[in-house]
Amino acid sequence: MRADRRPARGPFGFIADERGGMTVFALFGVVVTAMLVGLAIDVTNLHRQKERITVAADAAAHAGVVALALKKTKSEIETAALAAVERNAPLDYVGQTIRGISDIHLVRFDPRTRTLVPGTPNAVRVTLRRDSSVNNPVKTGLLRIAGVDNFEVTVESVAYYGRPGMCTSSDGIYAKGQVTLTSGNRIAGTYCVHSQTTVWMPQQNTFDEGAGLSMPDLATCGTKCFDSANVGVEAAKFEMNLNLPRMSDHINGVVAEMLASSSDLKTEFFADKSLASNLKPLLDARILKTAEVNKLTKGSVVDLTAAQYNDLMSLSGGTLPGGLVYNVDCRDKGNGPASSITIGGSLDRKNATETTATETVRDVVLITDCAFDIGSNARIDATLAISTRIMSSSVLSAASGAVVGDPLKNCDLKRKVYIMTMSSVSVPANFAASNVAMMSNGNINVAASSSSSTVEHKGTSFHAEGSIQIPSNHTFNGCPEDVTGLLPGVRTFKFVIPQG
Repeated sequence: MRADRRPARGPFGFIADERGGMTVFALFGVVVTAMLVGLAIDVTNLHRQKERITVAADAAAHAGVVALALKKTKSEIETAALAAVERNAPLDYVGQTIRGISDIHLVRFDPRTRTLVPGTPNAVRVTLRRDSSVNNPVKTGLLRIAGVDNFEVTVESVAYYGRPGMCTSSDGIYAKGQVTLTSGNRIAGTYCVHSQTTVWMPQQNTFDEGAGLSMPDLATCGTKCFDSANVGVEAAKFEMNLNLPRMSDHINGVVAEMLASSSDLKTEFFADKSLASNLKPLLDARILKTAEVNKLTKGSVVDLTAAQYNDLMSLSGGTLPGGLVYNVDCRDKGNGPASSITIGGSLDRKNATETTATETVRDVVLITDCAFDIGSNARIDATLAISTRIMSSSVLSAASGAVVGDPLKNCDLKRKVYIMTMSSVSVPANFAASNVAMMSNGNINVAASSSSSTVEHKGTSFHAEGSIQIPSNHTFNGCPEDVTGLLPGVRTFKFVIPQG
């Protein structure tokens, strides 16, 4: 029987022995395959987890900015954002994704530079994460074989509440009906013009860089929305279907808050105003008794008739006592003098010589169902004036020379004048020159200048339920944003990606 003879092995004989070689390669292939499969599965899971917390971050930023728009406190805004995180990325299901309020920031977004800048917050930024800082990284599966135990991911969402387009000022021209800009007008940067119908322009208007011109359908602008007709309009124009509030609802809401014993809007309006030191004219005009005068505080409502108002203006030397809300009852007596109250106008006074004296309305709220007769001797400053009267003609008559707002054009929001009317208004060219916001439930017509010179408006805005007519040779400049609730809501919500 022949023995099985095998080749002798030297010290390196194993090199020549190929038995088991395929097993090594097979194991290597299994490892590589597992890594590839793990990469596909784990990366897919990473994207899924990132998408989940991105949705939660967007929801939190939106909840926060809605609370910001409603003028909630910083704490209330943070609470709203945190609640949205929990609803969309529950702790029990997703794990910890936020480090608390330190990941929620109230910021200001500049749409022109697309950067975050100092100033009054108009946006909310929320950062969510799945990383070691919250002890909740995204764990891997098969990739652990390759030594990758987890992924870390961070997302950020910024929700903005501000003016449409590139406009940063709250000043602008907004109408549900047609806006007409006759030739020779200039719209400066930060200022917006919007119509829910159309903006009609002939030609030779100028839109500076940063200005905005919008309407739901730019086709209605025809050939006039090109630089060849109106310089700069191509960069300014954009389509926008803006959900403008009903002007009657806005005015009625403001009236209700100002006549209430207390309200947030009333507190905000009177915050930088003082109660007049001399309230004796209210006694002299037999509007209040001594005990009633002694109870007056800043923002108190004083009810009076049109006749008493005129007496008060006379007995106070032409200056209404400041710091009060005057609710003037005119009743319906046609369209004659009995249905109007005057400021520096021509209505009879007890002392007829005072009709030519300066009459000042400052630091007050004036609510009336009368019409307004504003004469050339009027000085209206830091005031809210509302007429709820319904008329077919203009509810406000104003003479050239009346000073309304800040005559120095310093954009001093403390001196801003708000005029609200339930009927249409027609005003002289220079009536709303500076720091004036006019809101009408009808139409607004601005008269042409009596000369060929250009009328400059600074911090002036017009809001109309109907149409707005602007004649030639006007320049509109915006002032810093007015964040009071006295202006109609013409801002929009949107998500933005700040640069830098």
